Amino acid sequence: MPAEISHLYTYPIKSCAAISHDTITINAMGLEGDRKWMLVDEEGVFLSQRKYPKMALIQPQLTDSKLTLSAPGMQQLSIDLTTTGHNRNVTIWQDSLTAHVISHQANDWFSTYLGVAVQLVHYAANSFRQIDLAFSKPGQPVAFADGYPILLTHQATLEQLNKSLTHAVAMSRFRPNIVVQSTEPAWSELDWNELSIDNLKLNLVKPCARCVMTGIEQQTGTQTGTEVLLTLKQKFPHQDKAVFGINAIPDTAGVHDSRLQVGMHLSITQKPDAE
Repeated sequence: MPAEISHLYTYPIKSCAAISHDTITINAMGLEGDRKWMLVDEEGVFLSQRKYPKMALIQPQLTDSKLTLSAPGMQQLSIDLTTTGHNRNVTIWQDSLTAHVISHQANDWFSTYLGVAVQLVHYAANSFRQIDLAFSKPGQPVAFADGYPILLTHQATLEQLNKSLTHAVAMSRFRPNIVVQSTEPAWSELDWNELSIDNLKLNLVKPCARCVMTGIEQQTGTQTGTEVLLTLKQKFPHQDKAVFGINAIPDTAGVHDSRLQVGMHLSITQKPDAE
């Protein structure tokens, strides 16, 4: 059974705007450049749209040597990524790790936009964050995504969800990395075990539990309410939870120098108990 990649997205800065790709490299940590940056408060605790919805309007552009930032009402800022900074401890959910602070100018820019003192930190060469060992092997890393390197969603599932909503929502509400379309029914992705092409395998390990961010319109940075979240939980519950999409971990044995591209067909393997 094939699934066709319809969209590829990265989010260079956690909880900020997406970048769409026609093709992109995939490695052990997911899509290249995804969520390698994060905003933290003065205590080093991560920030997200859950508390600061206007983070959705921060648009990053990334090259090998420069990070360019834009947001409504702010002058565009370019950061030299070759600048030497300093390390600091940061916390994301239950995990604590070392990250790298590069630019005081960027810190001031973000602080002005959000109205709170923050720092921009980078997942550096000496950073390490283990994926939940209940779903991974020791040594499998994740950067600043909530828990897993890749989030995959299915177009058919969004179409079915939208039939139950007062107003249809875009896939951007769910901030996926890989969107696929297939002839398989809505919600069937929760029974997929892996997606593969050639030597590349994506292990689909855990449905993605959703939160209040599903109410944030990504194009406006405004919270629209809880209809999406409540509809998921009440009409499409999975183990009594609101879920949408499935978390994935690249199989490191075949992931080196692999590329994904829109239009690529991936083979679907079902979970043994779903066949």
